[in-house]
Amino acid sequence: MVGHDPEELRKIPHYIYGLSGALSGFVTRFLTQPLDVCKIRFQLQVEPIKRTSLLSKYRSLPQACTLIVREEGLAALWKGIIPGQALSAVYGLAEFATFEFLNKTLFAWNLTSNPKDPLVYFLCGSVAGMVGTVVSQPLDVVRTRLVSQGRDKVYTSLMDSFRQIKRQEGYRGFYRGLLPGLLQIAPSSGLSFAFYSQCQILYRKWSGKRITESKSDAMESLFCGCIAGAASKSIVHPLDVLKKRLQVQGFEQGRKGFGLFLFASGIVHLIRETYRLEGLHGFLKGFSPALLKATSSTGFTFFFYEQFLRGFSQLLV
Repeated sequence: MVGHDPEELRKIPHYIYGLSGALSGFVTRFLTQPLDVCKIRFQLQVEPIKRTSLLSKYRSLPQACTLIVREEGLAALWKGIIPGQALSAVYGLAEFATFEFLNKTLFAWNLTSNPKDPLVYFLCGSVAGMVGTVVSQPLDVVRTRLVSQGRDKVYTSLMDSFRQIKRQEGYRGFYRGLLPGLLQIAPSSGLSFAFYSQCQILYRKWSGKRITESKSDAMESLFCGCIAGAASKSIVHPLDVLKKRLQVQGFEQGRKGFGLFLFASGIVHLIRETYRLEGLHGFLKGFSPALLKATSSTGFTFFFYEQFLRGFSQLLV
């Protein structure tokens, strides 16, 4: 049910797409938050992520999970869950509402004869991802900082983090990392939708279903979403690393005890410093948990979006 279906006779109110996207993001965030916490910790660590590195705080995904629980408690794996939930809900609402609107508009204006074409999905998904990123960026900055701080708290609560960032850095502080965020999300979101569409075509050919069938079964949504998430994340991960590192600039006090802090005045400076200190491998920090998270979260996102959308549409009959 993702995308406009010209054969669908029932008209679903546009707010239902946004609501389904918000609820999908909310549920998915809760299920994948521990992977996100580990991913962010890895991305911010300058030292090598290797089992044999004695200077590194985090050396592998199992070791990182064990260490976080031992030092900060089990709840630490869900650090930043409140702004994370808000972020996912706001982003999901903006992304899916924008995607469905653009997809339907392109068809209505005769700019495409097939709204489910992978290229159309890529274009609509790219714009939708950028809209969602701009709207939810302040929550992403706050979430990143709450997740990145250790036992010595700089921010004591969600509201305290907003107050301190506003007082110390101004409104600009809420949009740190926006440029690499947009550079990352445009292809990432576009590719996720495009791969999802293409994967559906292949899945239906393999399963014998009609390719133009508007309704997706649960297994199809989950499988195609997982493939789409893994493929898109593999391409754009380095930009996510840059975004996270820019988001903690000015937050070095909260990173005490985590090793070196990489100072950067902007994205170009950050690229140079990352390469100088860590080489090309530095741009792939956190790739393992990021890939696991992207695979599961994208799969869950499309799965829950389809299920919520189907449920709401049936209630409106």
